[in-house]
Amino acid sequence: MVSPYKVFWNWVFDGRVNSPIPSGKDVPDLLKYNSPIHHTFLLKSFITNGKLNAYMNQWLNNIGFRYIEREDLFFFVKQCVKDFRVKRKEIHYSPYNPTDILFDKIRRKFPALKPYEITLFCKILEKSKDKDAVYSAFGVDKPKKERKKIEKRKRKKHVTLKTFLRENFKMVQVK
Repeated sequence: MVSPYKVFWNWVFDGRVNSPIPSGKDVPDLLKYNSPIHHTFLLKSFITNGKLNAYMNQWLNNIGFRYIEREDLFFFVKQCVKDFRVKRKEIHYSPYNPTDILFDKIRRKFPALKPYEITLFCKILEKSKDKDAVYSAFGVDKPKKERKKIEKRKRKKHVTLKTFLRENFKMVQVK
């Protein structure tokens, strides 16, 4: 199967403004709700092209941008690429690096390390045998949750006032 990014960028740079968005058996569906080609991805892609970035910042930098249909947005991007003469080499790629607690702790402890170095270090730590020792050295111990079993109370069929008072209160005789 072909990468959705490759399919999308091939379609954007094909030179024909009215060509349909690719779809089919061998091509991933770019218009699905969980497609990796989304609004934020498109904004990040043109960050290195100054004129187009300024244009998009002026007209699309609001919450209404998220409500534009993907099909309309894709055709808009295709037209912008043609109008602003964007080349493939000007497309910016920023990989997604999810951060976790260990990543943040290492970054604070060793500020000279680059993010990709810390990510590589975290991946190596995940595969190591002494993972728990390293985690505890950085103070990232994950306490195990203990589950408590709730005991079921036995229901009494018939409760009288005398039995209720004996079970729940202490009886003291007054002289």
